[in-house]
Amino acid sequence: MEIHPSLNKYMDCYYDFLGQWDSPSRCGLKIVKRKDGKILAIATEIYRLNPGTPVTEWCAPLATQIMKEQNCTPGRFIFVEHTPDMGSKLDFYDETFDLVSFQVADGKLTNPQWKRLSTAEVDDLMAG
Repeated sequence: MEIHPSLNKYMDCYYDFLGQWDSPSRCGLKIVKRKDGKILAIATEIYRLNPGTPVTEWCAPLATQIMKEQNCTPGRFIFVEHTPDMGSKLDFYDETFDLVSFQVADGKLTNPQWKRLSTAEVDDLMAG
């Protein structure tokens, strides 16, 4: 993983993964090891810098992969999907954060459910 100098507080590095149909894909990633022992992963959609599957479309397999790489269990893993502000007049390009909850089947995260979070709520999760 390479570190990009312009990354913000919600993204520390690029993270490469195999997306749909094993297509090479990339997102931004920040891992926070919280004081309560939980691990927070923030996956950032990087639009044109992602050659493959978007984070939203591959959310459960991506979260499962990150969780396992962090040697974490589903009950101690928090996953947030982040889309950065694209500087557009169109609302759907505004910055958003979503807490993604999952069901668990055979050690894999499945059936993602998104809940919109404010920037303050994400900052509180990071401080956790």
